[in-house]
Amino acid sequence: MTKVLLNLYSSFVSMAKRAKARVKDKWAQKKWYTLIAPEYFGFAEIGETPADDPNKVINRTVEITLAELTNDYSNQNPYKKLIFKVYKVVGEKAYTKFHRFEMMREYIQSLVRRRTSRIDDVIDVTTADGYTLRVKPVAFTVKRCKTSQKTAIRKIMREIITTNASQKNFVQFLQECILGKIPAEIQRSAKKIYPLRRVEIRKIELLAEPKQQEEEAVKVEASAT
Repeated sequence: MTKVLLNLYSSFVSMAKRAKARVKDKWAQKKWYTLIAPEYFGFAEIGETPADDPNKVINRTVEITLAELTNDYSNQNPYKKLIFKVYKVVGEKAYTKFHRFEMMREYIQSLVRRRTSRIDDVIDVTTADGYTLRVKPVAFTVKRCKTSQKTAIRKIMREIITTNASQKNFVQFLQECILGKIPAEIQRSAKKIYPLRRVEIRKIELLAEPKQQEEEAVKVEASAT
């Protein structure tokens, strides 16, 4: 009986060693690729990702706060999150493009107050250079307002966001949303309806790129397969 147990134990140890060796070999085959932010963020290095094949890095996403990206921790930058997606790999560098922006949920929740109103909207826009985006603004009033006032404020948000998108290219529009210029414009215009305590663009999603950009992305993905 003892001999049988010893044989079982020996087999188990041997299997464990082989499994450990396979794991080591798997990681030994992997390289680390440096993730690069888009040009309008200065081609900053925003992280690393491992892969045993550069093609497997394509379409991976990386999250980083605006504070980390710009090394500016003032205002609400630590609560502004950017998500980039890898679209090409050159050598050991993985280049990314914008995928999504969002304000952290805990920050948005911190703006909610009793006896006040929260006004949300979802607006699909197309920029002057052909990018289609879904923009989600939110406004917080000083006190609780009427339904008719909410409707009027929502209309102002929609008009300002749509107009700005149609007149600006993708990068300009994105920067003005993220850095607060467009929210400030909404707040100034809407105060004639009802005083607002805060306006934010809580989320921006990329729905579609211009045809030329899409064709380039397809070429990259095709070469990766």
